[in-house]
Amino acid sequence: MVLYVGSLRERRVKILMPNPKSREAYGACDPKADPNKPLKWTTASRWLAGVVLVWAASTLTFFLAAPFSPSLPPIAQGALLNLLSIYLPVFSLAVCLLLFLTRKRAAIDWQHNFSLDQITAVKESVMVFGYLLITQLVLGVWGHAGLHFPGPDMYDPLLHDLRGVAIWVALYVATYIVVPVAWLSFRAFDWLGLLKTLRWKRDLWIIAAYWALDFFGPIVAGANFLGLDSWVYGLGISGGIIVNTLGAGLPVVILMHIILIPRLAIIFNSKFTVIAIAGLFYAIFSLFDPGVDYSNGQQALLSVTYIVMTQMLVGMGKAAFTVVTGNPFIHFITLHVLSARIPLDTEMYGEIFNAQ
Repeated sequence: MVLYVGSLRERRVKILMPNPKSREAYGACDPKADPNKPLKWTTASRWLAGVVLVWAASTLTFFLAAPFSPSLPPIAQGALLNLLSIYLPVFSLAVCLLLFLTRKRAAIDWQHNFSLDQITAVKESVMVFGYLLITQLVLGVWGHAGLHFPGPDMYDPLLHDLRGVAIWVALYVATYIVVPVAWLSFRAFDWLGLLKTLRWKRDLWIIAAYWALDFFGPIVAGANFLGLDSWVYGLGISGGIIVNTLGAGLPVVILMHIILIPRLAIIFNSKFTVIAIAGLFYAIFSLFDPGVDYSNGQQALLSVTYIVMTQMLVGMGKAAFTVVTGNPFIHFITLHVLSARIPLDTEMYGEIFNAQ
């Protein structure tokens, strides 16, 4: 609306605008408003630098603190060798190489494919980070459960049985599948629409190449997978895939790849920034992985810094598959349940299921 005030000779024009506190109203009236950049107070490069600093500080802290500790948490045994032979190669191949090989791909329509609201993307990203951190602390401390069974313990056939697996699966299904899916339903998430956008045939080479790397890599590194009894393969592979899908695979797919990553992708105009933040998110998901030790401050410091140092790189690898393909399920095949978890978990789940 335009109001004219004053004489005919001297007119002052006052334009009445909608409430500037309303981002939606402002964006509708101002053609220069860019709803794709809700974080105007900083840049993607600064966020990336911050996340890299977290990783570097964790790595430095671990290697400075480790020599002064009488012992290392079980998960951190052989830390330097693991970092150089496993985690940095995962980062190099699954992040750097994959980004290079797919650099000419067309941009993904994250907002349409994942039923996103640009106005609430920042708030929802913060919310999912907070939800993960709180629930990990509750499940890890109270429920004694981590992303991978039997976290935070190391597997002991005398202590861990099918009942423990069932409790772990129930806790993670309720926390990271039922609640998030209910929230997505409330947000009118279009599951069928997402599935129609997935280009499996185009991405088949990624699936085949990276599945082979992640499946045979642990075997070459010494995982006890070859030479097991036939009943161990029969029970361990099939049973392990089922429980790992429910307890680890789908929780990561839904919370990280369907909820978090698409929102980060419309906040930051930088694939690497999205991948780095998602990697930190996965490190939080791994705080109670098998072999961590929170019995005292020193062991807790070594456990947390080791998790951030290593699992952030793994998480970045997982995130890269979604960022370059728009398919939140590919990492489930190439860098999780259907690849490395098979050689790593088959013997354990074979024993657990055979004991019943």
